[in-house]
Amino acid sequence: MLKKILTGVLVAASLAGAAVATTGSAEARYGNHGAFAAGAGLGLLGGVLAGAAYENSDYYEAAPVYYRSCHIERRRVADYYGWHWERVRICY
Repeated sequence: MLKKILTGVLVAASLAGAAVATTGSAEARYGNHGAFAAGAGLGLLGGVLAGAAYENSDYYEAAPVYYRSCHIERRRVADYYGWHWERVRICY
């Protein structure tokens, strides 16, 4: 959960930095040298930080589960349309 929050904050910060640092065509005409490069650099830095936070997270894939026995039985299940009977595989 903390990883998702941190990634969201970093993405929002990089987008905000890129939006503030970029210039329109009228401003670029009057000598704001490097404003576009600064915005692109901040966006790239935010992307690198978000990618590093995602890559270094404590995410592990689930180990395979081996069952001793399985069988099929009919169970009452609910879905969007209401209750109905369905064949369900049950494993122990």
